[in-house]
Amino acid sequence: MGAQVSIGDFAVMTSLSRKALRHYHEIGILEPTLVDAHTGYRFYDTSQVDHAHIIRRFRSLGMSIPDIKALLSADDAAARTAILTSHLERMEMQLQHTRDTVGALRELLSPVHAPAEIELRLEPALAVWSIGTTIEVAEIDSWFAVTVGKLRDAVAATGDDSEVVPGGLYDRALFLESRGEATLFVAAPGSADPPDGIRAQALPEAQFAVLTHSGGHEGIDRSYAALGTYVNERLVSGRGPIREHYLGATPSEPYAFTATEICWPIFGTAPTSE
Repeated sequence: MGAQVSIGDFAVMTSLSRKALRHYHEIGILEPTLVDAHTGYRFYDTSQVDHAHIIRRFRSLGMSIPDIKALLSADDAAARTAILTSHLERMEMQLQHTRDTVGALRELLSPVHAPAEIELRLEPALAVWSIGTTIEVAEIDSWFAVTVGKLRDAVAATGDDSEVVPGGLYDRALFLESRGEATLFVAAPGSADPPDGIRAQALPEAQFAVLTHSGGHEGIDRSYAALGTYVNERLVSGRGPIREHYLGATPSEPYAFTATEICWPIFGTAPTSE
């Protein structure tokens, strides 16, 4: 044991406020060695300074109180390492999110430009297996992953080993009302019948302006803006659903798409004069 000090001196020694020290006492991660029964004054021991510095440092690094409490009460090095590793992983995710946000904000500093590599394409009629639903925009990501998995499994069960390129159809209501029809599809494998929960349908021949967006849906809003600008300034926009094709996935990474083709329906395939 060291010397006993008042809460005021302990606050100066540890850079922890009176409010913080009271809170840490209440939750049991830094208890004073003595609480005066008459005055309620808290007293600490100088041997607790290092303990207090550990708590303050971890709080400054964003560690939650429950994690700090678990870390301080852990009896073995493996348990402490697991807690620290988990926190580091969360910090790395937050850092990447911050980097992505900074990149997106920098991108917003420049105006949207219609890229030169927009392709005018006549997509032929296509027999597909599909799964559709009415969905909220906020639910699409989780639905997408599950549904693509179901379609891939259904194709694999037929013994067809050709490349599976998923596609999607998105009703305008999804953009207008944040709720609408979404359909994912794959090319129908041979003459096999689809399993329960998957329907066979034929996508009609249609004309599109197509922009290839690098990667999945990260930053795709800018590509949508560029493509929509091109279509509405130079062509005649169609009224049908937006179509997407998801390219570049591999069997080992079935959801790591290297590119997304955005297909905007149009009338006619010849651009207007500048």
